[in-house]
Amino acid sequence: MSIFTCTTSKSNMDIPAGWGRHDARSYYIAMRNGFKSKLSAPVVRPHGKKWVFRGDASASSLKGYGAEQLIAECKEDVLVYCAPRVGMAMDAIATLAKLYGKHCVFFCPASGEPSMHQKALLSYGSDLRFIKIAAMPTLNSYAKKWAEKHGAKYLPFGLGKTPLVTAGIINLAGLVTEQLGKDPSEIWMSVSTGTAIRALQIAWPKAACRGVIVARNMHDGEIGNAILWSSSQPFLKDVPLNKRPPFPSTANYDAKCWEDFENFGINDSIFINVGTDDKVVAQYKQVQNIPLKSQREWGDMSDLERGP
Repeated sequence: MSIFTCTTSKSNMDIPAGWGRHDARSYYIAMRNGFKSKLSAPVVRPHGKKWVFRGDASASSLKGYGAEQLIAECKEDVLVYCAPRVGMAMDAIATLAKLYGKHCVFFCPASGEPSMHQKALLSYGSDLRFIKIAAMPTLNSYAKKWAEKHGAKYLPFGLGKTPLVTAGIINLAGLVTEQLGKDPSEIWMSVSTGTAIRALQIAWPKAACRGVIVARNMHDGEIGNAILWSSSQPFLKDVPLNKRPPFPSTANYDAKCWEDFENFGINDSIFINVGTDDKVVAQYKQVQNIPLKSQREWGDMSDLERGP
């Protein structure tokens, strides 16, 4: 059963109008402008005649490699992001903030109990704010206005529509190619906002893209030329143990694409393991006993009214 819908448009919002993928790749590579990363080289491992990008075993998750330059070079000392109940982008942001001496303010949907992914952010010294909302776009609007008011750096949800993040993912792909000695033949991954799969299409112009939609409906401009199909499971539901990868992954995200990669991925295809739940669990254990009130009444904007 399909839960999510997918556009039939093959447009890629990260490729400037009238450009091809090769031109776009050169454009984003030039955007790096000699930036020197503090992260070690990504970990790529063989899986039979295929490959796996091991975000779980690398210095950061995929989004961390993507966002490093953005966070390293931003002039603001405070980073602002909306943290859903699950997701690896917020951990990547917190990791990079600590590496580059920044402070994070995460706005979260109010709830009876904070999720493990949210509370784990306390281990980095992050500030969590809670507001009762009906939908995440409302929270993102609040967070953006708060950042503008207090001179902080607002980071869009999923780190999408941010050229430096696209450039960072393309640079990561180049490092993977150096290890393999060639570009992969296919890209396999789970897809949420589409930020990563759009960037990887630019990085590896000849590679076919396959993936599973795990979190939301996909709209025009969000998937490029990828062939995507919907997960049959709700976003917060984990993949059964017997269908997960034989390495640490995210049970409700990356793992949902593993079975298809195993069954249908061709030689020299690559599976993108964005990150792992294990890291979040380890960070959560450091702070699990710290009291954190996450419930709010409708109209309680006290966390929004407070400054940094």
